[in-house]
Amino acid sequence: MENNMDVQDFINSVATGNAAEAKDTLNDLLSARAFEALEAKKIEIAQNLFNGKQEAEEEGDTEAA
Repeated sequence: MENNMDVQDFINSVATGNAAEAKDTLNDLLSARAFEALEAKKIEIAQNLFNGKQEAEEEGDTEAA
């Protein structure tokens, strides 16, 4: 919900001609979205690494049998 407030703040800043505040709000919004995307990618990579390692171990076990 906070993102919606920030977007509304950005729109209000632009509408009132407050360029400095609009710039700060836009930078905050973009930073937050970039951070969220980075965190999601970290989780995805960690899951792939763990799952890939587990699959390689299972394949090794079947070859030995």
